[in-house]
Amino acid sequence: MFENTLISYSVLTILSTGKRSFENLGRLINKSGDTIRRMLNPAEISCTIMQKIAQAMFCDSKTIYLAVDDTLIKKIYSRFMVGSGWFFDTKTRRMINAYKLMAAMISDGKHTIPISCKFMFSQDVLSKTDPVISKLELVQLFFKLAQKLFPGKKIILVADGLFATKDILQWASKEGINCEMRMHSNRVVFHNSKKQNLSNIKSLKLSGRRMARTINALWHDISLYITSEKRIDKHGDESIVYLVSTYKAKPSEHVKNYKKRWPIEKVFRTTKQYLGLQECFSTKMQTQFDHVCNVFLTYALVQCEMKKKGFNTPEECIKALKRKKYRNILHRLSRLDQIFGDIYA
Repeated sequence: MFENTLISYSVLTILSTGKRSFENLGRLINKSGDTIRRMLNPAEISCTIMQKIAQAMFCDSKTIYLAVDDTLIKKIYSRFMVGSGWFFDTKTRRMINAYKLMAAMISDGKHTIPISCKFMFSQDVLSKTDPVISKLELVQLFFKLAQKLFPGKKIILVADGLFATKDILQWASKEGINCEMRMHSNRVVFHNSKKQNLSNIKSLKLSGRRMARTINALWHDISLYITSEKRIDKHGDESIVYLVSTYKAKPSEHVKNYKKRWPIEKVFRTTKQYLGLQECFSTKMQTQFDHVCNVFLTYALVQCEMKKKGFNTPEECIKALKRKKYRNILHRLSRLDQIFGDIYA
């Protein structure tokens, strides 16, 4: 019963093929929506379990990658949902009602486990919520958590271009934190005794079969390593992207380390398409956040099953679990009792 309380909601999330409302999830086991609501773990419990899973998953890794990114959780009726607001959606190129979520995940490039997340609020709802927390403060919070979970291990922070800001890079450089981020091509840096746009620096030009080059440059008086990388898409078209890092390494290593960021994009995609990340219909912000953390816990459990059974993708693993019955999945995933055992201790 103890284990069921912790993962029952996750199992129902995996089995459901429709909207993950409390009522629809309840129909899978002939329970009411109120009963399912009570199965929803508090966010703190779900995050604690995820963190223990991450520690178990990556205990033998000498280097771990902390991927940080944000995503929008669309809410059609969000005007009734406390804490939601208006945000610009880069995919639809328009403003939408949503919750903005920043998440932190540990990855080795193949397996990825969420360890924490926070809502970020728009200006139109700040007066109704707790004081705003900056992107830098959240990144610092996530990094300290990773250090606490993995003492003595090398941690590389990976993120996209939205995190390559002056304050974040200054903090990382000052604290000796290894980070790898995307940088926009229009950034102006100080290199070879003059200010230059990244796209105009000759030593970053790529020709022939060379796929990457790295230089040392100053940006806002921060000593950074800039890498130009040639990418070729499935149609054979070439493009150049720029990476920024706080540590010295070969160009190929910078490129390899930045690629460890991509799994976080897959987590957002899979949890939205297959696990109902956006499908909570409560008007209470805490319930919304509890649902998000429970869905991330579900993804962590799927990663454990994926690793154990040798599935190539989490989607393949989810489809295999859907063919099983509720009690069978519950029993199977409850074998992780060595991870869950001291949650309430």
